[in-house]
Amino acid sequence: MHALVLAAAALHRFAAPLAALRPRCAVACLNRLLLEPSECAGDGTATLPADDPRTQHVRVVLRARDGASIRAGVLDRGSSDEATVCWLPGGADDPPGLRLALGEPSRLRPAERPRIDLLLAMPRPLQFGRLLPMVASLGVGTVYVTAAAKTEKSFFSSHLLREDQAAQQQLRAALAGDTAVPRVVVDRRLRSLLRDRLPQYGRRLVAHPRREGRDARTVGEALSGLASSQAAIDAGEGQDGAGSGPRVLLAVGPEGGWDEPAELELLREHGFEEVTLGSRTLRTDVAVVSLLSVAHASLG
Repeated sequence: MHALVLAAAALHRFAAPLAALRPRCAVACLNRLLLEPSECAGDGTATLPADDPRTQHVRVVLRARDGASIRAGVLDRGSSDEATVCWLPGGADDPPGLRLALGEPSRLRPAERPRIDLLLAMPRPLQFGRLLPMVASLGVGTVYVTAAAKTEKSFFSSHLLREDQAAQQQLRAALAGDTAVPRVVVDRRLRSLLRDRLPQYGRRLVAHPRREGRDARTVGEALSGLASSQAAIDAGEGQDGAGSGPRVLLAVGPEGGWDEPAELELLREHGFEEVTLGSRTLRTDVAVVSLLSVAHASLG
């Protein structure tokens, strides 16, 4: 599946119903044409048919001529800002196909994963579908989906979790010029996820509404001074060791927060520090977008 949409379409995606978010034939990319590894030949070229949405975008929207350079990338492999356009001969009534030359694979700029991962208590399926493109646009390395005490079991019947790669297709639909697709890990058992599935992190933060008489720092305060020295990287790297500094895991519970005291204590036992966005109880999508935005700004 593949497609290309520009940044202006992303805002519409965030507010659109789930059906509109589901790409019919495509992976979407913001400001960069995305290619599957299987579409690329060994010489660094990719050939797309005339009816491919990406070909139509390059021809109709970008109006790129032979020899023009456009931004392109190969999923989970790397990107180039100088992919060369070559139009293939078409028939009398048929538009031309497109060949892109990205250069030698070794010359692609490596796909670097964002330093932040997200541990998310499964929200309502419709909300989850709307949230995934926002998460991809803001940037995460891995999304861990789990169940909390307040999570309804029926939420896990979502097609985004049942259908093969459906959640990842949603994430691909809003990559903000990146080529590293966020991973999705589903484990309904929070305890086993915390014990067995998580890599090391420089910081583990759990978001929870502020309660009277209990201190909690903001995300910015908790991440201030997080070193990016090699020693800190070695001590706090997550999967792949990717990124330019120690990795961070943000845990966001269901609306109403994590169960008190059991779940909060469990998270603290596994190295999570409680952080807050204030005393207001936020919708999951609002909390996730706010926390990721502050975290990325704090990490620089």
